[in-house]
Amino acid sequence: MQRVRHHWIVRFTHWINVVAIIVMVGSGFRIFNAYPAFARKGELFCCYPWEGKPIPAWLTFGGWLGGARNWHFAMMWVLVVNGLVYLSFIYLHGEWRDLVPRRGDLRDSVQMVRFYAMRRDDHPAQGKHNALQKTAYFLMPVVGILLVLTGLAIWKPVQLAPLTDLFGGFVWARYWHFLATMALVTLSVIHVFMVFTVDPYSIPAMITGRYDDSLSPEARNARPFRNFLPKRNRSVASAPRASDNPGVT
Repeated sequence: MQRVRHHWIVRFTHWINVVAIIVMVGSGFRIFNAYPAFARKGELFCCYPWEGKPIPAWLTFGGWLGGARNWHFAMMWVLVVNGLVYLSFIYLHGEWRDLVPRRGDLRDSVQMVRFYAMRRDDHPAQGKHNALQKTAYFLMPVVGILLVLTGLAIWKPVQLAPLTDLFGGFVWARYWHFLATMALVTLSVIHVFMVFTVDPYSIPAMITGRYDDSLSPEARNARPFRNFLPKRNRSVASAPRASDNPGVT
């Protein structure tokens, strides 16, 4: 049975975020490659073993430092405005209730991990999102806020000195910004992987808004690369055929 699963504002902001994040990450990598180290020249940094090694060029965007900076700052404002629209909507519309952590989520997350690890046969009961999805979707805006704050701290380290100092100074603020980027990329890659390997039927839902609950991972008992197809109607599958009973004509 199909139902409306995603409001058009959620769908719109989702796809805007896809474009903004891809451009921001690629242009950020290009900016980083202009000086691929966190320590200032002549100094050492404790926590990055690949100092001086640039990120592969095919992962970067913007062509050159000035172009990458322009793209990065432009997409920053797109991401901020889009994020504010999304957060305002889910708060006013009440959809935050589907994402906020609740008591029992840790237990349910453990059960989902057991299911994905083949240690549990049946898919744990879930609502709109399972416990692992809720955790990922809740963390993404949190990481996004950290990205914006650390980005402002390294963009205006003098004008926003208290903010820069809060993150340990310019070098450490740049490092936290890089780690937050890696966290967002990791969450995004896991999200895309799980969509394509567990719930590909959710892709049209993020375009049209409508979703068939009979195709949900819970209904299909789906885990990565298993049970892609919907279950057959048991009443139809178990109905006797005339050829099974020679005495019936």
